[in-house]
Amino acid sequence: MLLKKLLKNLPTRNFNNSYYFIGVLQIRRTSSASEPNVVRSKAEDINIPDVFLEEYLWNGLNKWHDKVALVCAETGRKYSYSELHRKAIALSNCLHNFPKLKQNDTVAVILPNVPEYPIITIGAIQAGLKITPINPIFTSDEIQKQILTSEAKLIFTLNEFWPKVNQAVKAIADVPIVVINHQQNQPLPPKAIQFDEISKGESELSFRITKSTDDVILLPYSSGTTGLPKGVQLTNKSLVSNLYQMTTYPFKLFEDAEGSHQEVIPCVLPLFHIYGHSMAMLNMLSTGCKLVTIPKFGPQIFLNVLKEHRPTFGYLVPPIVLFLLNDSNVRSEYITQMRTIICGAAPLGAADLERFTQKTNGKAKILQAYGLTEASPLTHSQTKHIDGGDTAGGCGYSLPNTECKIVALDDDIKTGLGCNQSGELLIRGPQVMKGYHKNPKATEEVLDSNGWLRTGDIGHYNEDGHFFVTDRLKELIKVKGFQVAPAELEELIRDHPDVEDAAVVGVPHPDFGEVPKAFVVPRKNVNFSGVRIQEYVASKAAKYKHLIGGVVTIGSIPKTASGKILRRQLKQL
Repeated sequence: MLLKKLLKNLPTRNFNNSYYFIGVLQIRRTSSASEPNVVRSKAEDINIPDVFLEEYLWNGLNKWHDKVALVCAETGRKYSYSELHRKAIALSNCLHNFPKLKQNDTVAVILPNVPEYPIITIGAIQAGLKITPINPIFTSDEIQKQILTSEAKLIFTLNEFWPKVNQAVKAIADVPIVVINHQQNQPLPPKAIQFDEISKGESELSFRITKSTDDVILLPYSSGTTGLPKGVQLTNKSLVSNLYQMTTYPFKLFEDAEGSHQEVIPCVLPLFHIYGHSMAMLNMLSTGCKLVTIPKFGPQIFLNVLKEHRPTFGYLVPPIVLFLLNDSNVRSEYITQMRTIICGAAPLGAADLERFTQKTNGKAKILQAYGLTEASPLTHSQTKHIDGGDTAGGCGYSLPNTECKIVALDDDIKTGLGCNQSGELLIRGPQVMKGYHKNPKATEEVLDSNGWLRTGDIGHYNEDGHFFVTDRLKELIKVKGFQVAPAELEELIRDHPDVEDAAVVGVPHPDFGEVPKAFVVPRKNVNFSGVRIQEYVASKAAKYKHLIGGVVTIGSIPKTASGKILRRQLKQL
């Protein structure tokens, strides 16, 4: 009976009439013959076919071609799966013939969550290009930095964002801008290209190119364990591997579309972030789900989505879960209709989990997961299919084909520690990045020659192989789930004429989790004002990077002999 139940839950993919069964639950030893204390998944390793992302996504198209794929919660604009497929191919044909655009070039996507996001993503990747997603709330200065470092040759954005995007690229020669008319009847900006004009045409690819699954197809930006934001090179193979891993029993928590059944998710996680991009967008589109895209989170629009679209599953972050718990307009049935919620980006406390259980009367599950941009992103997840799979404080079990170990912080050899011993979490698997874009030094600091990725997170695992992330070794500040690199703000603050030196740390905040706080050494003989520094940063950086924690003057920044800032000392101040 157990084998029959397991086989019933095994997802399959059919490529060229070959079927691949993807995993059988099996208790694995938390050690390796070649290396001690390496923790493997409780699921058997899986056979990951060497296929392109578009093949993976279109594999089930014939089963749900007539179902709604995407609908905008703000405008009602929607596309069926057939329309998504046709428009992505039409865009691929256009991009393949686009002047000055070559295979493996980068295109930038500066968009909120709109239905056209996956059309652009799939269309560009089919054409042999790679995507660099950019946060749409970035300032012109921040956009310009990512355009330059990613070497983007084409930009997709909204009509209403054209002024700041154009400002960002004015100093960059010949970078065309394609605009989406999100709100109807907006005039086309000067020299801009209309998205609707380049996404219509033949529904068959008009070209053939030679590609490899080892090609980089996605270039999101992350600060890694330290330093400035860097382009994370995610290959076709790493992304597809992760999609297979997260849809393997016992980690798959939803059903593929079939007959009258179709899962519905509120697409509220930002699609420029790898969590939303891979898990909410690519993952759910591959199963025939309906994605309700929410361009900007707000209590009213989210409530409307819960009431009108009745989502059946959710990928969320702690601030949104807390909204569900705290807002009196959110009724219990709005949450329980989702059945299961995956929460990531930051941990939820035991008290919040208890409140969730009380509000839903135990009729819905909230499960926590862990990952990072450098791992495509998912490496660990809780699951309702394993006893103890929703242990409070945990982030779950490692995915199939994923190896993990905990190492002492002062261990250069990186020997794995035993269970319930705290240290830095290292990960190895097919979902791990190729490296940082044109930054071999940063790559060597986090990715060793044996494929082990340093996460910069501190944690442990228990006797059952369930992982717990308890602290951060890395310097990142997490503001409402967004990454803020202290080095980026420090560089900006030091550019101010009143500042001699600066350091930034994260401090606790009741609503945002953490916020940046600056310690500043003023230049001599200046009338220094902390408020002026806050206003300066606010004019140059996205809102979540603002110095909400304040500005403190200090005589000198504490540093090591090699010049590294001692942030823990500053936090104690």
